[in-house]
Amino acid sequence: MYFKLLGTVRVQRDGERVDLGGLRQQRLLVMLLLDVGKVVSADRLLEAMWDDEPPVTARRQLHNAVAALRRSFGTAKHIVVKDGPGYRIGVTAQDVDAHRFTTMVAAASAAAAVGRTAAAVELLEAGLALWDGPALSGLNSPVFEIVAARFEENRLTATERLAGLRLDGGDAAAVVPQLGELVSRHPLREETRKLLMLALHRCGRTADALTVYEQGRRLLRDELGVDPGAGLRELYERILRADLPHRRPAEPGGRSFLPYDTAHFTGRAEELRFLTGCRPAGTALSILAIDGMAGVGKTTLAVRLAHQLAHGFPEGHLFIDLHGHSAGQEPLEPGAALERLLLDFGLAPEQVPGGTAQRAARWRAEVAERRVLVVLDNALDATQVRPLLPGTGAARVIITSRRRLAGLDGVTSRSLDVFPARDAAALFTRVAGGDRTAHRPDAVAEVVALCGHLPLAVGIAAWRFHNRPAWSLEDLVFRLRDRAGRLAELRLGDRSVVSQFDVSYRRLTPGQRRLFRVLGAEAHPGEEFDAGTVALLLNQPVREAERLLEELFDAHLLRQRAAGRYHFHDLVQEHARAKGEEPDPGDGLLTAFGRTALPAVTKVECSLG
Repeated sequence: MYFKLLGTVRVQRDGERVDLGGLRQQRLLVMLLLDVGKVVSADRLLEAMWDDEPPVTARRQLHNAVAALRRSFGTAKHIVVKDGPGYRIGVTAQDVDAHRFTTMVAAASAAAAVGRTAAAVELLEAGLALWDGPALSGLNSPVFEIVAARFEENRLTATERLAGLRLDGGDAAAVVPQLGELVSRHPLREETRKLLMLALHRCGRTADALTVYEQGRRLLRDELGVDPGAGLRELYERILRADLPHRRPAEPGGRSFLPYDTAHFTGRAEELRFLTGCRPAGTALSILAIDGMAGVGKTTLAVRLAHQLAHGFPEGHLFIDLHGHSAGQEPLEPGAALERLLLDFGLAPEQVPGGTAQRAARWRAEVAERRVLVVLDNALDATQVRPLLPGTGAARVIITSRRRLAGLDGVTSRSLDVFPARDAAALFTRVAGGDRTAHRPDAVAEVVALCGHLPLAVGIAAWRFHNRPAWSLEDLVFRLRDRAGRLAELRLGDRSVVSQFDVSYRRLTPGQRRLFRVLGAEAHPGEEFDAGTVALLLNQPVREAERLLEELFDAHLLRQRAAGRYHFHDLVQEHARAKGEEPDPGDGLLTAFGRTALPAVTKVECSLG
C-alpha cells in the first residue's frame, strides 16, 4: 500500500483508493504515519482524534477506530499493531509520500554539496512531484494544522532550492514564471523574491528585477514596519552597480549533470568491459548505443558507464532525457533538446539560436575539440538523435533507447538482455536484504524467475518484500504465481512494469499494435512462431508478416532464439494478452477473440511452433 499525506489524505492499494471511513480513522492513521515504525501513545492519539476534551468513552472509541481502520486494510490489517502503551504501523518510510519527500530533499542537498547538480535537481523535482495539494487536506484540526504548516515550509524551501540550482545551471528564463507565482502567494518571503530578482536580471530584465525589489520594500514597510533583509538589499545594490553578471560564469573543469549512480547496481560486467573498451580510430566520434526492452536497465547501465568514463572528459558531463518512451510525455523535439544542451553547457538564453538547424550548428561549434561526455537517454529513434551529435572525436556520446538505432552511422551498439538468473537473484537479495533471503536461495530463484529476470520487475518485487516485514518469500511467490494478476503485483508507488510496457505499446503503429495483440491472444507462454504462421493469423502476405515481426523485434517487444523464429518475454506476453482483451479502435480489432479482421483462423494452437 502507498500512503498519501501531501495533499488529500488517502491510501492506495494496487492503484485503487482504500475507503478509510470516518474522520477519526483518518486522524488516527495520519498520527501513526507521521511517526512511521514508532509507537504512538494512546494519549497522543486521543489528543489528535478530538478537537476538544476527549469524552469518557474515548479509549473505547480509540479501540473501535483501530478495528475499523484494520478492516479497511483488508488482508493487510495486521500492519496496525498494538505495542505497549500505544500503537504503531508496520510500514516503511518509503511507503509514505511525506517521508519519501524528506528523504529526497536530504539526498538532493548531499548531491549538491559535492557538485552533482543534475542529480540534485532530479531528486528535488521528483520530491516536489509527490505533492498534489496542501498537506493533510481535510483534517481541519489544530494538531494537524501545525504539522501541515511545517510540511508547507519544507515544500517552499525545496522549491527555492530547486530554483536556485536551475539558476546556477543557466535556466533563468524557465524559473521566472514559477518564482513569480511563488512571490505573489508569499509576498513577504524574501528568499523567493531574491531568486526572482536574480532570474529576471540574468534574463536581461534588470528593470523588472529592480521593480520586484521596490514592491517588496514597500510591502515589508507597510505590513511589518521593517526594511528588507541584508541579503535582499545586497543583491539590489549589486544589480544597481552592474557588478553582477547576467549569466553564471563557467565552472573550472566543466559541469557535471550526470544522475547519481545507484548503490544497488548489479551485474553487467561484460557489457561494461565491452563499452569502456570501444574507441574508434582517428578523429571519428565515439557513439555508444545501449538498447533493450522496457525495464531491462539501460539507463542504469548508461549512468554507471558514464561515471566510469567521466574522468577522461574534464570539460563537461551532460545528461538529457529525450522522453522517447516516457509515460505521460511526448518525445522531446530535437530543437528543444539542443536548447537544453546549450544552456547546460553554459550559454545564456539569449545566446541560443532560434531554429533547430542553427542550434545544431551552434552546438557542434561549442563542443568542437572539447573533451565532453554526452548521455542522450531514452531516445525515440535515430531521427531524434542525429541533430544532437557533436561533430568531432574529442567528445563521446552514450545513447539509450528501446529501439535498435541501426540508422546511425558509426555507432557501436549493445543490446541488453534480461539478467542471468544469478544476477537477478543478487539484485533481489541486495534490495530486499540478506537477512531475510540468505537461507532461501530456492525461493529467491523462483521469485526472480516469475519476474522473468527483468531488472525492473525484480527490483520492484524486492522493494515490496523489503517494505513488508510480515511477508515471507512464500507469500511473494504465491502472489507472483498468479499469471493473470502478476503484472498488477509488479507495482510500487508510481513505478510499474505495466506503465513501462504501455509506453512501448503506444509508440507502435496500428499494424504493429494489431499483431502484438493477436499474438498475445493466440500464442501459448514461451511458444515460438514464424512469419508463415503470422501471415495465416493476419490473413496477409508472408513478406508483410515478416516485416511486422521484425519491427516488433527491433522495438524489443519480441525476442529470437533462432533466425526467423520469434517469441515473447513472459511478462510482455501477459501485457499483450491483456491488450488483446481491450478495444483498440486504431487497429481494427474488437477484442482478442471477437475480431473483425481474421476470417481465416479463429484459433491456432499446434501450428504455433
